[in-house]
Amino acid sequence: MTKPSQRAVSLTTPNAGNAPAASAVAHAWAQVGAALSPHPDCPLPNWTGGGDTLHQHLLVIGNEHDSDLVSQLRHLEVASARFGKVGFVCPAKTRRLIEWSMGERVVVLSRMPRDVSDWDMRCALASLARTLGPQAANAHAGRPFLRVAAVPARHWRDRLAAAAQRGFCVGLAGLDAIDSTELTSTSASASGLTSLAPLLRVPGVSWVPLGQEEDGVCKAMPPESVDWIDWRTDCDDLADEASLIDNLDLVIALDAEHAHLAEGLGVPVCYLGAPRTSRLAAAHHDDRYDAHFSAERLSYFADTDDFRLPPVSQDWPRTVDTAAKALLAMATEFQGWTR
Repeated sequence: MTKPSQRAVSLTTPNAGNAPAASAVAHAWAQVGAALSPHPDCPLPNWTGGGDTLHQHLLVIGNEHDSDLVSQLRHLEVASARFGKVGFVCPAKTRRLIEWSMGERVVVLSRMPRDVSDWDMRCALASLARTLGPQAANAHAGRPFLRVAAVPARHWRDRLAAAAQRGFCVGLAGLDAIDSTELTSTSASASGLTSLAPLLRVPGVSWVPLGQEEDGVCKAMPPESVDWIDWRTDCDDLADEASLIDNLDLVIALDAEHAHLAEGLGVPVCYLGAPRTSRLAAAHHDDRYDAHFSAERLSYFADTDDFRLPPVSQDWPRTVDTAAKALLAMATEFQGWTR
């Protein structure tokens, strides 16, 4: 019988002529990699919809690279009404926010459980709405589906009250979306903050940039006359950002994630979309107006019937100018803290 020490030596000193040993090493490393992976292979069958699921347990698997992750979270509660138990294997950046919002109805997991005997089926979050069917279509339509804890919300409210020089606090998300596009327009090919100058010049507004700080435009500073409150380095995950957004009066989003995040919290949001380029045109060929982020939702601030912006702007300077006019009306009519 081979002693453990001898076997260890044979595995750590592979011999080119010893195929079984090399195979054993590869298998051992594969097992280690699977154990460390947050999403190892799951032996559960896929749920394809239908069936008597009231006494079944569903494991939903999220993908941190999914750009629609935040929007899809609304479907977890629909699933929790269909199943006896729903678990969600979620990316680290969303874990706290899900615990705050759905912790009483959804089991929040940081990684795939090695023992899946307590679960009956699995479903990817990205396909959950399609699998749920018509029920998912109207899930939380027009209603908040995200919540933040009281203590973090109060923390950001106190900080805003102390730092904001103006009364109207507006979040600005997705600056990197401008910087990453290959724009041909002179006014828009400059830094993102330069192309947003008409917005930033609106009086009575305190600006709060949102998102991750990256190289380029995100580190650019606006003119000193702009009240710019940059706490991006203080936000470690979506829970931190959500707690801050929950205290804002409006979010102007150039990226879908923050638009969905603000909408999920019930914060007024206007989705401008990124500037359109020829490269983006192929990826965003659908020119239909997305009323989901219509400025009509902000009509209680001002008469914005003519403020209808497409999700992806073909005329970026005009889009910014139109947004600036609507923002000016909102800031002028602002009567105090609305959150």
